[in-house]
Amino acid sequence: MNPLLEVILQNGLLLDAAGAIGIGLFGLAAVRLARQQQSWGGNMMAVGAISLLIARLYLVISPFMVNDDVLHSIGPVGVSLTIGVPPLLLTFGLASIVWGLWGHERWMRATNR
Repeated sequence: MNPLLEVILQNGLLLDAAGAIGIGLFGLAAVRLARQQQSWGGNMMAVGAISLLIARLYLVISPFMVNDDVLHSIGPVGVSLTIGVPPLLLTFGLASIVWGLWGHERWMRATNR
């Protein structure tokens, strides 16, 4: 097997942590952009990054925290939420980041900065 593929498969938690750190840094950069430039696009990107971070952390932690006992105790509505909310957060996060980038670019063009 390819050594790089083995590293990716065996050290998944390390790569997940690096991804979460990257999303966190993106969120901090978006907050800084929003504060320095007074851009609503920066706020949208920060909200999107927070949404992605919450969903990603849930996907990393859920195999260790959610077991059959937990699923039985939360009932069918809770099970549906544990299945449906992470993809919604990921979709909303990505859409917010794209919308924020677009909005900030439009704002920069409108103010000629």
